[in-house]
Amino acid sequence: MKISNLNRIYFNCTLSKGSIINLNEKYLHYLKNVLRLKINDQFRIFNGTEGEFIATIIDITKNNISINLSDFIRKPTTEVELTLGLCIIKPDKMIDAINMAVQLGVTKIIPLTSQRSQFKEVNNDRLLKCIIEATEQTERLSPPTLSTTKLLKRFNKEMNGIIIYANENESESNSLIKLGNLKSNISLIIGPEGGFSDEELSIFPLWDNTFSISLGSNILRTETAVATALAQIMLIRNMNI
Repeated sequence: MKISNLNRIYFNCTLSKGSIINLNEKYLHYLKNVLRLKINDQFRIFNGTEGEFIATIIDITKNNISINLSDFIRKPTTEVELTLGLCIIKPDKMIDAINMAVQLGVTKIIPLTSQRSQFKEVNNDRLLKCIIEATEQTERLSPPTLSTTKLLKRFNKEMNGIIIYANENESESNSLIKLGNLKSNISLIIGPEGGFSDEELSIFPLWDNTFSISLGSNILRTETAVATALAQIMLIRNMNI
């Protein structure tokens, strides 16, 4: 079987070639009952510190599953910082937006509350589960970090690099491509359904290195705006502009 055909599992503990690891019931259920793997079957196991390995199942008991890390596949590489400040939206749509953000290379996710946010809290466990599953699917090694929820008006306090916010009132000529080189650290803000308030739009220009950009003439849903903006950023980075 090709390595690329092996299932991937994220494991946030130390990994090393030749080591034997006992996985707990959470992994046991997934590997045995969902993936239906048996003794001598293989899968890939990874984290953002040691990298990715081939794991071979050597024992299955009622409470855990033992694996041997037989081969090293690849080590992590440094990712350029790409932070998503996402105003909280309906839970299912929040999951969709975060799933797409992980696929499109985001390295940090910050849920935000704004004046027009209809929802003020997130289910961190559910969001983390989505992040891990999307990381496993996309062949990434390092899952994005999930920050605690912050107020939109204080977003700039911890950011470095440039801040970009999607503004439906912005001229279409002020697009992401006009900003040129996007290979430095970037923080992207996407507003809630209903957009930013006038007060918030008056605050952004007061921040250092902050730019208003247009995502086109159409009014986009929040989760669509996330995918659109991030896809454009990744394209521009890959074009070496």
